Amino acid sequence: MRTDEVAFMVGESRIAGTLHLPDGEGPHPAVVIVHGSGAVDRFGIDGTLRPVITHFAASGYATLSYDKPGVGESSGRWMDQTFDDRAAETLLAVRFLAGRPDVDACHIGLWAISQGGWTAPLTATLAPGEIDFTILVSASAMTPCEQSMHQLNTELTRDGFTAHDIGRAVEVMERRTAGMRAGRAGADILATEPLWLAGEPWYPYCETDEEELDYVRPIWHFDVSPLMRRLSCPVLAIWGADDVHMPAQRCAATFAADLAAARHPDFRLQVYPHADHRLRVSRTCALAPGYLDDMTHWLSCRSGTADAAARPPSPAGD
Repeated sequence: MRTDEVAFMVGESRIAGTLHLPDGEGPHPAVVIVHGSGAVDRFGIDGTLRPVITHFAASGYATLSYDKPGVGESSGRWMDQTFDDRAAETLLAVRFLAGRPDVDACHIGLWAISQGGWTAPLTATLAPGEIDFTILVSASAMTPCEQSMHQLNTELTRDGFTAHDIGRAVEVMERRTAGMRAGRAGADILATEPLWLAGEPWYPYCETDEEELDYVRPIWHFDVSPLMRRLSCPVLAIWGADDVHMPAQRCAATFAADLAAARHPDFRLQVYPHADHRLRVSRTCALAPGYLDDMTHWLSCRSGTADAAARPPSPAGD
């Protein structure tokens, strides 16, 4: 495996990343990494994307991961991006790879995690002829608003707060949501919150700032279901059963219904037991057994290079 430091332009922003290339001349099938939320560099929070990137490259896939705008060596500002902006950026990354002689332009797909699970389906529906497959990891079938409410409830319940405290935290979130729906600026919304709220023990779970509220306003009620029904490329969607960010089984069931309703011919949904949002087991750095191999086995089946009798995916709730 070798690496190539690369960059491509998105408007006036220079997006910098690393392309991990398998051994051999190619052209190689390729994967574009689609990040989750926040200020994420090319290797993910605390380097959590390194094993994923390395595994893809070792399995024969050129793998591009880049710093989000304004992070690392990339210019721009990720907090100015809507999902439409992120999808346009992702498509430019795909087209950048397609222009390289060492990449097979007919076999470029997306690997997306968390918030990227809203971005990747949007990208794939923008240019269905250019996206060969989509892998969604910890992707929400809920709106960002619904997911945030679920996470708030789950974390407060897990940490022993009373139903009364949870209700008060939810009320704060609901008031902010109403303010965003009315088009109010984040600073104005927060200015109406009593200062004593910050002293409540549950408040850190829903604490935010005006910049974050302005960032989430245009994406807060984004519904991915219509996009899932329009996807035409093969889809693999993966969750950890112990993900506190979202209800994994509910999301899997929603995606299954969306894809079945669209009579999608090629999709697989998998929930790994005891795994968290990043597919780690029991709050350790160990990834769920079989997770990495299952992805590349699924890809090899899509490309027709794997024997039908090859090792089946590890046990999980499909």
